[in-house]
Amino acid sequence: MFSKKNPTSNLSFIANDCELTGNIKVAGDVLIAGKINGEIRASGNVTVEPSGVITGGVVCVEATVSGLINGNITCEKLSITNTGTFDGEVYSKRMEILDNGQFIGYRKAYDESLEHKSLLNEKVVSPEADKSTDNPQLSAVNA
Repeated sequence: MFSKKNPTSNLSFIANDCELTGNIKVAGDVLIAGKINGEIRASGNVTVEPSGVITGGVVCVEATVSGLINGNITCEKLSITNTGTFDGEVYSKRMEILDNGQFIGYRKAYDESLEHKSLLNEKVVSPEADKSTDNPQLSAVNA
């Protein structure tokens, strides 16, 4: 009935009054109630609360969307709740859409070779961000 929690698991929280722009790399889980414009790479799960908005790419183990994701996602499982909307491209093993959840876009086959290797690779997830050289870190990666 109750699952064991990993006591060493990290949780990062983006509050509903926070708005971040840029690429985020997290060791552990992420709970998002605010707005993020950029890429999120998490070694754990990503949960988007009803007030949460992500515009950009996501790489994680499992993603639960109760808010909005507009971009690409690579994960083992994507769950879209009854208040969630996903607009973009999905690479996942499993996908769940609850009644009234919205999926706009398409799903591609999950590539086992991509499984969390992308967490070690510093290239960004979305093609649009790949073109940007305003960020010195991305310029070094794209060179």
